[in-house]
Amino acid sequence: MKRQTNLAQAIDMAADKARYDECAKKLLSYKAVLAWILKSCTKEFSQYSVQFICENCLKGKAEISQHAVHQDEKSTDDLDGDTRIEGLDTEAGSMKERTVYFDIRFKALLPGSKEPVQLIVNLEIQVDDTPGYPLVTRGFYYCARMISEQYGTVFTGEDYGKLQKVYSIWICPDPAKKRKNGIFRYHTIEDKIMGESDVHSEAYDLMEVIVLHLGDAEEESGNEILNLLNVLFSSSLSPNEKKKRLHKDFHIAMTAELESEVKNMCNLSQALIEQGIERGIEQGVEQGVQKEKLSLAKMMIQEGEDIEKIKKYTGYSIEKIREIAESMEK
Repeated sequence: MKRQTNLAQAIDMAADKARYDECAKKLLSYKAVLAWILKSCTKEFSQYSVQFICENCLKGKAEISQHAVHQDEKSTDDLDGDTRIEGLDTEAGSMKERTVYFDIRFKALLPGSKEPVQLIVNLEIQVDDTPGYPLVTRGFYYCARMISEQYGTVFTGEDYGKLQKVYSIWICPDPAKKRKNGIFRYHTIEDKIMGESDVHSEAYDLMEVIVLHLGDAEEESGNEILNLLNVLFSSSLSPNEKKKRLHKDFHIAMTAELESEVKNMCNLSQALIEQGIERGIEQGVEQGVQKEKLSLAKMMIQEGEDIEKIKKYTGYSIEKIREIAESMEK
């Protein structure tokens, strides 16, 4: 069997990565997972139980507290691991702007208000946590897009008081070791320079960016949402181990569909790891061969061997051999 070229391997890895990303998004869109994220990452839902959020706050096309058929039956104490949230239109764009895609978007109904108040939440999976620009800045851009596009839908004219708060939550599954198991919040506050203000925080507390740096599932993080996400995104836990921990530690019912998503993500994660190792080994072997060729060429030059002979044994061109000889003289 012929060895695949690096390009062919890269194409395979890209295809697996795309399927992995899609799997991850599906897993995160289940109500039980979203409810944990809302409780742990937003101050508006921190006082409510995950069960309450799951049943009362995640409104949408998906039914709430729906009993599943077949093996999906669950006890009343289990969170809904069957239903995913039908998100908002994840494409944000205007006539003159390049289309921007959100990974996951959904609305959460805030309880305890005189009028129905909704938070618009954007959830992103960011594999590369150092993409060459501050990730939090991109988060604020996403928030700004979700704020500005409320004109004409949430409010019209100058009725800005109806603006709904937005969150952009970023999950980084594989950060650098020094950043593992961290949660960071970025938001707007009032800075009183002089005098008294009668502006309530609801008037300016309209956007927050949350960044979660995950760690290892085998190690206790000291935080429930990090523990849950560490299990979901783990490349070392088997599907059965993940399902047991999700049910035991977080009371998430394992339905046929959710079990399938967990298994698919595990398989794709392992495939990516194996492909990465294979490419690394091949690249290492290739580097070793090149190093040996260079050493042989230098030794033959020092021994005064004929240039044609050096060419024959190393495969180097005459120009390359002369370059090596010149570098040895410096």
